[in-house]
Amino acid sequence: MRKFITFTVENSAMSDYEFKNFEKGIEEAQAELGTEVTKDWSFFGQSDAAALKNAYSREGFDPETRHYAFKDGKLVGFLVSRILPDTEDGIKRATFDFPFVKEGHEKAGELLYERGIATLKDKGVTIADVRVIEGWKGTTEQAEKYGFKKGALRFVRVKSSLNKLQAKDHTEKFENFDPERDKEQIIKLFTENYNMTAEQAETNFKGIVNPPEGQYFQPILREGDKIISRGLLYIPKDPKDATFRFLSPDPTQYFDAYLANIIPIAKEKGAENFELFLGGPTLEQQLELFKSYGFSVVDEAFTYEKEF
Repeated sequence: MRKFITFTVENSAMSDYEFKNFEKGIEEAQAELGTEVTKDWSFFGQSDAAALKNAYSREGFDPETRHYAFKDGKLVGFLVSRILPDTEDGIKRATFDFPFVKEGHEKAGELLYERGIATLKDKGVTIADVRVIEGWKGTTEQAEKYGFKKGALRFVRVKSSLNKLQAKDHTEKFENFDPERDKEQIIKLFTENYNMTAEQAETNFKGIVNPPEGQYFQPILREGDKIISRGLLYIPKDPKDATFRFLSPDPTQYFDAYLANIIPIAKEKGAENFELFLGGPTLEQQLELFKSYGFSVVDEAFTYEKEF
């Protein structure tokens, strides 16, 4: 079993911090601390422990890109980074978020940043980017402090009142999935469209059927016995702002039939709005689609970049 790589840093103004890399078992504490640190942030959702376990079990995960700070045996901060796949230009790139630290442990955040960047440099990274959003406390200030330059729009949050949304003409009809009948097809869809292993797909399926909180609806469109399109609607514990995922495998085909299915379900469960995140290489096309249905942009995330 891989052991923590441990370092202790002494500082005259405060007690020692202990720094470690990732090892299985830290996910619960990471999720708890991330939730605490970001509770007042807009446009952010901390992954729960199950999602972290899923992500950290995937092929290619590098535990040395996760850094954790402890004080008196308790987690007080962490930094998450990821080295990106090689590109044709031969430049090695990475992406990360500024450290998440418990209030009063800002020095640990500075040390986590230094360790994270040093690790990336040791692995040959020459350019790193970070997500910066006005609603993410301290990210703009840290980007300026560490000399990052503002780059491209990375993703946006869009929102619309359910009362303003109306599906356009359509003939197809979605229905909610059957956990027993549809399990095999949906797990296959996960592995083929979301780069999941069979084990990860199984875990994801169980999380939808029995979520830790809130409620999922998984609309599907059938052609005979075959599922040809699948979506996902999530109603959180506070149902005011519900969200939904893009259809797969084609995000735009059957979109009106999908809306016609999920709008009444969301209203029945107490939702007033739909909000979701758009991003990736097709961001402009996504924005055009959602604006045509009356969605408005309420937050923007930019990539800030630094060359070492």
